[in-house]
Amino acid sequence: MTMAHDSLSQKPALDADTVASLDAALRRYLDGDGSIDAVEPALRIVAAEARRKKMHAEQLLVVLKDVWYALPGMNHLQEGMTQPASLQRVVSCCIRAYYSQ
Repeated sequence: MTMAHDSLSQKPALDADTVASLDAALRRYLDGDGSIDAVEPALRIVAAEARRKKMHAEQLLVVLKDVWYALPGMNHLQEGMTQPASLQRVVSCCIRAYYSQ
């Protein structure tokens, strides 16, 4: 009997420290004035690690969204900021960082 190939176990993952830094940067972004400057450096680091580990952009975005949706209070953004718009800014910045090299 042959066993199915488990492709999930072979997907590259970001280091725990990198994910923790991303989490902290996203918290600063949500707690701040909505400027992408709070999270951009962390996204560049995350994107660089993802490229080194040969992660697909889609895999990186899944990690990013997992961290985003796990943030406490992320539904209570500053007045004028909506969750989809805020997340879209972060996703766009992440994609630019991933493909910048």
